[in-house]
Amino acid sequence: MKRSLLQAFGIILISGTIGLTVNGLRPDGIPWVENWQEKVLNKQLTGGLPAVTLKEAREAYEGGYALFVDARDSDFFEMGHIPGALNLPVKDFDRIFPKLKEQLLAAPQIITYCDGANCETSVELTEKLLFAGLEYVEIFTGGIQQWKAAGQPVVSEPAGS
Repeated sequence: MKRSLLQAFGIILISGTIGLTVNGLRPDGIPWVENWQEKVLNKQLTGGLPAVTLKEAREAYEGGYALFVDARDSDFFEMGHIPGALNLPVKDFDRIFPKLKEQLLAAPQIITYCDGANCETSVELTEKLLFAGLEYVEIFTGGIQQWKAAGQPVVSEPAGS
């Protein structure tokens, strides 16, 4: 009986070691720790709509697979925005959306943003885009404030240039 228990313990130990090693070597491995506070905050800020963290937004930007859409008024957009971002102010949605619709539909992923955690225009814009039939729309709740604070690139240019 004692020998069987030792063998079972040995098998469990070896299996666990192999599993942890494989997980650690995989680029898409399961994280050991999760920032649940940030995830809960994102859910609260977005009303349950899909959200991305700064890390995810940065990866999408660097990978070039997401189209960033700034929900702020054009004056704020011109003062500084994520390079390559489109400006689609919520208050002008009905006027500007038709002009940008093809670009938005062609994007594999859309990430909306505004000033930061206290700004809700990116949530409103995301809702409007989803209601307009677009898919894969997510919110970067940190907004331009968190983007700048992390030393990410920002450009100042007129909207539509």
